[in-house]
Amino acid sequence: MTEAVLDILRRCDALLEGHFRYTSGRHGRVYFEKIRIAGRPDLVMELGKMTAELWRGDSFDTVCAPAFGAIVFGFATAHFAGKTFAFLQRSATGEMTVRPGFRSLVEGSRVLLVEDVVTTGGSVMESIEALENAGATVMGVSLLVDRTDGAFNPGVPCRSLLAVSAESWLPEECPMCSEGIPVSVPGSSGKHQGCPRGSD
Repeated sequence: MTEAVLDILRRCDALLEGHFRYTSGRHGRVYFEKIRIAGRPDLVMELGKMTAELWRGDSFDTVCAPAFGAIVFGFATAHFAGKTFAFLQRSATGEMTVRPGFRSLVEGSRVLLVEDVVTTGGSVMESIEALENAGATVMGVSLLVDRTDGAFNPGVPCRSLLAVSAESWLPEECPMCSEGIPVSVPGSSGKHQGCPRGSD
């Protein structure tokens, strides 16, 4: 399965190398440009089918995913698993929440949480807390790419389509920043930015 996922990433040029700032604020040399996969419904559905297969035989009622990057992957997984789907998003104050329209669907349900790429796992833990606050039981976490190579432990069963060891640094410890190599912030303007030490 690992090779199949890598093949998909290569087919849509979603595996990038350079100097990147991740959502977590850390810097690294490898970035998975998931938006390039999201633009290919055929590939999204392939990954959704693979993810559903990862959890075949496990008991859950609903697939949930945090907005916005993971929504398409969670939706595709729900389709192939034959389950209902809901998504989470951040409130105006930045807190991860279940959308009001999905609360009745999520309350009392056993949830499989689908995330796209994990570096530190912060958004996953926020999502779990939001789902539990909404009355759901998170029975598992499924990742498209686990950049911790299996080290991430959300406290429930966790499986990934692709686990890689991708080193990352705090901005003030980043060797590429020390060398003055411009940093790219994927998902924003896509343009290179100056990277003084200690910047984020």
